[in-house]
Amino acid sequence: MAARTVRDFQVAFDVAPLADAWAQANHYGFRGVSPDGTRNYQRGNGVLTGSMPLSIRQNGPWVHLEAGVHATLAARICALFLIPSDMGIESGGFRGVLPRSIARSSVNVLLAQMGQPPIM
Repeated sequence: MAARTVRDFQVAFDVAPLADAWAQANHYGFRGVSPDGTRNYQRGNGVLTGSMPLSIRQNGPWVHLEAGVHATLAARICALFLIPSDMGIESGGFRGVLPRSIARSSVNVLLAQMGQPPIM
């Protein structure tokens, strides 16, 4: 399983306002913009529950989206370190099923708003 789920696609509009509205509606906090223009969001604080980071970078019509789930140390210890620290959100496998499903559902809403197919 990949550490992050990555999508690259084209759109004919600025995704920043759409992503900001989606983040607010889905309890993702805005974490800032990096020097390369990547907008970073995160759901959860990673203390009691695993955090769900998402980053979006737009360069002209091209959009690069990365999403994943970060498992807490406590969860990894309880699972005897069978759970990786970072996981993509695509379906399949038995590790981190619930947090990956939650992240996938919310990211699929954003992808649908951008006219893109869902992550399976």
